[in-house]
Amino acid sequence: MSWGMFAQNGPKPGEQKTQPQPEMAQPVESATPVLKVDPASSSFSVRPQLAPAAPEAEIPLTTAEWPETDFDFGTIKQGEIARHVFKVKNTGTQPLKISRVKPSCGCTTPNWTKEPIPPGGEGEIEVAFDSGGKSGIQRKTVTVFLNTEERAFTLRFNGEIVVE
Repeated sequence: MSWGMFAQNGPKPGEQKTQPQPEMAQPVESATPVLKVDPASSSFSVRPQLAPAAPEAEIPLTTAEWPETDFDFGTIKQGEIARHVFKVKNTGTQPLKISRVKPSCGCTTPNWTKEPIPPGGEGEIEVAFDSGGKSGIQRKTVTVFLNTEERAFTLRFNGEIVVE
């Protein structure tokens, strides 16, 4: 099979050759995959086109206090789920917003206060560690992102998994 069958034919006799016009960039409404094929090399690629990022509203900074940033869940049996709730207090004058919480591994699931925490109020970050398939000493972290000068805080929890 010849790749020549994919080549475009030139202008016919008597026709003017037109230059391709550049396409104007259009805003993308959603993440739509685009397939690009290069017949000369018989390769292709798929890349998503994403909507332009919406400008985030500037959230005023505040301050926060953590009564506890480390927790030892002790010894548990393999397969059990260890849970702990970390508290954060808004010590500033603006609402405190927990924008996201990122666990260090897939065995840890966070859940947190989603609504803004008023000045003087408290929010919670609950972590659940699934010990299935784990043994020995385990040290895990979750990174909490806030609207404070120090944007990220690391919370740590550890314990020992015993196999029975």
